Amino acid sequence: MNKKLFLHKISGTKMNRILLYMYMGSLWCISLAAQKPPKWIEKAGKAVFVIETYDKNGNMRKGNGFFVQPTGEAVSDYTLFVGAEKAVVTDAEGRKMNVSKIIGADEMYDVCRFMVTVPGEVAFLPVAKGLPAVGTMACILPYGVAKGTAIPQGPILEVTKIKGQYGYFKIDIPLASSQVSVPILTPDGNVFAIAQADASGKNQTYGISVPYIRSIRIGTMDHLTNPVYSAIGIRKAWADTPDNARIALLFYASQDAPTYLETLNDFIAEFPDYPDGYLQRASHYVYHRKDLAASEDEQERFLVLAQEDLDKAMKYSAADEGWYEKAKLIFNAVAADSTIRSSEWRIETALSDIRRAIAIKDEPAYRQLEGNILFYLGDFNEAYESFMMVNHSPLASSISYYLAANAKRQIPGANLNEVIALLDSAVTKSSASPGDALVYLQEVAELKMQFGQYEAAIKDYDQCYRLMSGNVTDAFYYYREQAKFRAGDMDGALDDITYALSKDPKNAVYHAEAASIYLRMQDIEQAQIQVEKALALDTEFASAYRLLGVCYQRRQKMNDACKAFQKAKELGDPIVEKLMRDHCK
Repeated sequence: MNKKLFLHKISGTKMNRILLYMYMGSLWCISLAAQKPPKWIEKAGKAVFVIETYDKNGNMRKGNGFFVQPTGEAVSDYTLFVGAEKAVVTDAEGRKMNVSKIIGADEMYDVCRFMVTVPGEVAFLPVAKGLPAVGTMACILPYGVAKGTAIPQGPILEVTKIKGQYGYFKIDIPLASSQVSVPILTPDGNVFAIAQADASGKNQTYGISVPYIRSIRIGTMDHLTNPVYSAIGIRKAWADTPDNARIALLFYASQDAPTYLETLNDFIAEFPDYPDGYLQRASHYVYHRKDLAASEDEQERFLVLAQEDLDKAMKYSAADEGWYEKAKLIFNAVAADSTIRSSEWRIETALSDIRRAIAIKDEPAYRQLEGNILFYLGDFNEAYESFMMVNHSPLASSISYYLAANAKRQIPGANLNEVIALLDSAVTKSSASPGDALVYLQEVAELKMQFGQYEAAIKDYDQCYRLMSGNVTDAFYYYREQAKFRAGDMDGALDDITYALSKDPKNAVYHAEAASIYLRMQDIEQAQIQVEKALALDTEFASAYRLLGVCYQRRQKMNDACKAFQKAKELGDPIVEKLMRDHCK
């Protein structure tokens, strides 16, 4: 029968389509039988490997995969990697190579894309362009195919589109369990899919498009939030941009020091022109040199390496930013670690570097660091001036006002009202951060107490109470009681000390404070009850004996009063002598 006539007669029905596949398959088989296996089979076989993955307990899984790039990019099934902490590839020549990182994964389609650490370049499979059509003959290439060996083949029965442009294939080839995740190729030796088992039991091969697998890449937050990737213990590839990848770098900071150094090295290798990688590694060298060094003498080497990384960071940064980052690391490191003895790592060096940055570009952040360094060196006048420059800029914050207040407070003869005003500004600026506001409020309230501004201090304590939604400690009630007592609000003071005692009834100081309030309210009986409770809790409480003496003196029991005053004096009470001169002649 004429070939054209035969094709014409069988077209048009499903049965005829099947006959067409059978006919094309027979032609393929006849062709293979008549000729030697294509030359590409031998070369392509070198791209297929066996992969073994190991979990944290050393349990091993074994499967197949293949290279799609000469640099070591490869694909396999995702299931193989779930729970894996390590993976080792064995190629067709018996060479063992480690999987270095996961590039992308898809749990639903059960595929994984990863990098293998390869010596130079490896054999790989070129990826077919476009989608092979139904009827196209395909073959699967198992691991370790010997030269001249026939390989399984059959026609593509179905092509289903996924993700709009990729394919999911059904192929008329039986697939052994040992052949899962081997490549599926076109007749000219280009890979178009990875082999997957037939779950229906019909013993056919399914395949997911290799171009789809190569399109998968780990996203910015996948390191932190995607369980597909957190299920794999092997290092993940970085996001596509350094700024996005830096987020993942923060996630890895919890690794042990040597492992995190490897992570930093990998980040820098991926983004060699990005200064943050060098800055992070310099910081790691400094703060973890004791964990990284094999001996105490070797620790100095990591300070040298840190300096080298700071210099590299400056190469890829604006000059002012480079000097700023260098000054910041040196200052923070030396201020926190007194064991650093290197001549290159001194506070004065940090001050010189930040002033170089300021000379190039006078930024508020640079002035704040300058102020921190000057404060550390004890130059409070200049530190105050630096902090005030920040306060007069858009970068003004609760911290900058607080630092200025602290610097001002250290200057001999400083106006405390100016310090209080700065602390009040710190409170105002921290309105969005209740935790910071509490710190500043407590400090400014204590300062106002020292300055005799008791009513203002009470308002600050009341604001603290509101910020804490009433969830305050007994100490808070005690401090507010002190302010109310000095402001003359005895009822308010008594309420607060009563609250303090309800939280800590065995606090002798609180009982003595309650006695002082009752004395001011002329309730001598209650005052003596409270002071006796204080002495029952602390028999060496000097000022409580003085208060007891006052109670006796108010009740005209002068003999008992003088005995109590004498006891207070013996225990070191500093103000009881005046009472003794007035009442114990």
